Amino acid sequence: MRRLVVASAILATLLTMPLSLAAATPTTHPATAPTDADRATEALSYLLAAQRADGSIDGSIGETADFVIGTAAAGYDPSTLTGCSGGTGALSFLATASDAAGGDAAKTGKTVLAVVAAGGDPTNFAGRDLLARLAALYHDPTGAFGDGSTFSQAFAIMAVVASGGSVPAGASAELAALQDSDGSWSYGASPVPAGGGDTNSTAIALMALDAAGVHSADAAGLAYLASQQLGDGGFPYQNSSALGPPLSDPDSDAIVLQALVAAGQDPVAPRWSKGPNDVLTNLRADQGADGGFAYPGNKSENAFTTSQVPAALMHVPYAANVHSTPGASIPTSDCPSASPSASTSARASPSATASLNQTPPPTSTESAPSQPGSSAPLLAAVICLAFGLLGLAAVVGGWLLSTRLGKP
Repeated sequence: MRRLVVASAILATLLTMPLSLAAATPTTHPATAPTDADRATEALSYLLAAQRADGSIDGSIGETADFVIGTAAAGYDPSTLTGCSGGTGALSFLATASDAAGGDAAKTGKTVLAVVAAGGDPTNFAGRDLLARLAALYHDPTGAFGDGSTFSQAFAIMAVVASGGSVPAGASAELAALQDSDGSWSYGASPVPAGGGDTNSTAIALMALDAAGVHSADAAGLAYLASQQLGDGGFPYQNSSALGPPLSDPDSDAIVLQALVAAGQDPVAPRWSKGPNDVLTNLRADQGADGGFAYPGNKSENAFTTSQVPAALMHVPYAANVHSTPGASIPTSDCPSASPSASTSARASPSATASLNQTPPPTSTESAPSQPGSSAPLLAAVICLAFGLLGLAAVVGGWLLSTRLGKP
């Protein structure tokens, strides 16, 4: 009888071996999670489709400059930013619009940052000397650029750094003096009581001081930002319930992320994480299927909220060096004449972006669902039939063996 059992086991093993191999063959493949470079490309494609005929994003110097900076940060050539119909370029808009904003230090400074990111010369930008304009707005006795507000000081300082100039000591001191007692900054030209600052002003001030090599305000400023982070890992404009429950938003996430990178912080380190959540997981989760981002409470994405995100996704602060590929253009996937894309992960970034070594988001664990026409159901049926035949073969084999050996 033992021989019968052993023989039957051998027969069963031989019959099941190919089935085991077939069952081990995966029927689906893990989905390739979009990298942050892919997400930046999605957002830029969205912005390209939103670009106006005059070359701008919403007619705004700030948004258009962010579009240019984000484009260069993602490896694309800002000179190709002519919208879906090939109209006026974004850089041409900035050249014209900067004339009307010649007395605004923040807008002039941000235009300089865009020109430098695009590989241009801010002393001869379409015949304009933007650095001379900025220098004319500096008040040496006070150290203030323009109105001396946080954003004027910050963008002017970063423009000087990005263009290779030397930041006046008085300018950095003036910006540092605007820091509030709780480590924050507010938008205006003087400090405010604790609780009156905001994440955006704080982030931009820290970014400017770090760019200028001044780190004395880092500890208090970073401590304030840490106190503002919400449980979803994101950042609100202010973590205050005075105007209702605070909500993280993509603009605040983006500018804080840039500030953390500028200060040498790891934005996904335990200090900047709330359990499994951090600013990057929150920012990724906020991206719509069309690549754009919406402000909390808005039903649809918009260019205003989206414009600053691409550079942040690429971990590029203002005034940082970027290296775009000449002639590389943003995919026109969101243009009206383009074929619609099925998902955020479908579009690829340029070859230049691959060198930035972006890694897939650590929280993405989804696998691709079975598609219509998949072979999985057929394979399952074949396996069931095979096991049925196996049982029959074992019985018949056992009967033959018992007959041959003369054992019941």
